[in-house]
Amino acid sequence: MKSTRLAAAVISLVSASMVATACTSSDDDSGSSGSGASANASGNSNTITYATEQEFSAYNNDNASANAVANAVVLNQVQPYFSYVDAKGNHQRDTDYGTFEKISDNPLKVKYTISDKAVWSDGTPITADDWYLYWLSHNGKYSEFQPASTTGIQDIQAPTEDPNSKTFTVTYNKPFGDWDVALGTQSSPLMPAHVVEKATGTNIAQAVKSDDKAAIAKIADFWNNKWTGFSPGQLPAADIIPSAGPYKIGTWQAGQSITLVPNDKWWGAKPKNGGITIKFIPQDQQVQALQNGDADVIEPQPNVDLISSLDKLGDAAKRNTGSGFSYDHLDFNFKSKFSNPLLRDAIAKCLPRQDIVDKLIKPVNPDASLMQTRLVYPFQDNYKEIADASGGSAFDKVDIAGAKADIAKSGVTDLTVNAIYLGNPNPRRAQTEQLIADSCNQAGFKFNVRALTPKEWGDVTTSGAYDMAQFAWSGSGTVSENQPLFATGSDQNYGKYSNPQVDSLLTELVQTTDKSKQTDLIKQIETILWKDMVTIPLFAWPLLNAYSPKVSGVVLNTTQTMATYNASDWVKTS
Repeated sequence: MKSTRLAAAVISLVSASMVATACTSSDDDSGSSGSGASANASGNSNTITYATEQEFSAYNNDNASANAVANAVVLNQVQPYFSYVDAKGNHQRDTDYGTFEKISDNPLKVKYTISDKAVWSDGTPITADDWYLYWLSHNGKYSEFQPASTTGIQDIQAPTEDPNSKTFTVTYNKPFGDWDVALGTQSSPLMPAHVVEKATGTNIAQAVKSDDKAAIAKIADFWNNKWTGFSPGQLPAADIIPSAGPYKIGTWQAGQSITLVPNDKWWGAKPKNGGITIKFIPQDQQVQALQNGDADVIEPQPNVDLISSLDKLGDAAKRNTGSGFSYDHLDFNFKSKFSNPLLRDAIAKCLPRQDIVDKLIKPVNPDASLMQTRLVYPFQDNYKEIADASGGSAFDKVDIAGAKADIAKSGVTDLTVNAIYLGNPNPRRAQTEQLIADSCNQAGFKFNVRALTPKEWGDVTTSGAYDMAQFAWSGSGTVSENQPLFATGSDQNYGKYSNPQVDSLLTELVQTTDKSKQTDLIKQIETILWKDMVTIPLFAWPLLNAYSPKVSGVVLNTTQTMATYNASDWVKTS
């Protein structure tokens, strides 16, 4: 993908060679694709209900302020894509939508061909004009746009082809290792250019070719603001948010649910069900909803109480469990009092990381350990080598005396910590914050903790009105997905961290395909990130979804797109 990570109760990356996920499943037999049902499979018209804790808020999930799993679970099979990451982290291609092939290595060139059948749900053909909009919004040349990431796209030359064409060729100015997931992916799709043009009275291709600043400003305003920040229940008109996948968005009841209905203009294999109702149900109520039949599929963050409740359902609930590309961490706001490195180190020293893992994660995953890195995961082959070299183990144990000494040296007297976390409610995060406060208060800090909804999260992180944030980055295992999280000036770099050496190393990382060189570069990056104390990794997520025995086709998705990535394959018997 134009690699992004999603923020979540998750927030949200892809490399098949780097994936070695341990996943067990009681129903891992779907052979599913991200784009629709297999042609020889029979389905029915039954609607399936999926529970998620956070309410939908944006059609443009590629905008930095909107980029969240809460939107991804709705949009996974609404928007079109050339490629996607399957449930186990492997790169796959959606040939229903189109094809692509590398036609040159020096310079790197990739030719994309959109299916002749591909149309938006309003009947408008999907064409190179949609690529013009994608390039304009993601290349980083125009600061008016606020994309979640510009990685890879910033090195692609401006489009020149006929915007009405079904083919386009991208030419890179520099090598890019993740070229096969650079654009038009499930988490970073092409968007409907014709909608923007109609609303703004512009011609996107002409604006690109002539560098029309006035027109581009209008396009950016729509892209940033008209497809994001929806108030609960206030769904834009269908012609503003068209679909090009198996489903289109139906109705939205504030605080209750949003529906996905089959897209009658979808040209691929039809869904195996009559639609998906996505209900907004707090995590601590999802097992009860499954038991009562109010939800058919749930995907909460597992905790001790939840697992105990699920166990009591016995055969009335099936489940998938495993590890995935998500990890919880603390991020510092470098524009707050935590611009002082001694204060950041003080938090790291009073932070009860092992206690958090022992009390909240090990009861769910006995093999869990402290997360020592940010760019790789414990189940990946190169994790131990990188973790051992990075220096994070120096902060494994609580050191209250050391924290107090750092505070004294810092000269900071206001020790109030305005902490935020994503997920309202989110029991595991609430418990984590309490453990942190109980420990760090002993060093002199005073925690003021707020739980935020996705919309509140976007507003607060954009404005910088916080000191420390707890959330998860959720990705897909690509090396390029990490660059926007730490690069100077990136919209996903919420804390405004900046280190020219890290910028240079990240750029080198995304340009190499040599695995041993990637490992060496990641070692260097992780060592600097620990020295600068940019973020503090806590733990890799244990993953779980559970579902009614009447439902089949549900698999555990190790990536940021969650279970609904293959919702069109789900079948529910009466």
